[in-house]
Amino acid sequence: MVSTLVSIPGYRIYDLLYNGSRILVYRGYRETDSLRVVIKLLKNPYPSFSELLSFRNQYTIAKNLNHPGIIQTYSLEPY
Repeated sequence: MVSTLVSIPGYRIYDLLYNGSRILVYRGYRETDSLRVVIKLLKNPYPSFSELLSFRNQYTIAKNLNHPGIIQTYSLEPY
């Protein structure tokens, strides 16, 4: 069986939540403070400018939403 989990410095990933045509979503925790996190990644290893722009815009929109039913965003990081 081939593992679909990624290795991201500073994070421990332990579960794949979603494997879509353009994105991957993982569950894990941040190693510095054990904060539980959900990590959303672009599936394309070399995304186009428009894919990067769309991803950043999604982050910006989510960052500005304040509702108990929406997961809080912490950061947008290069990977």
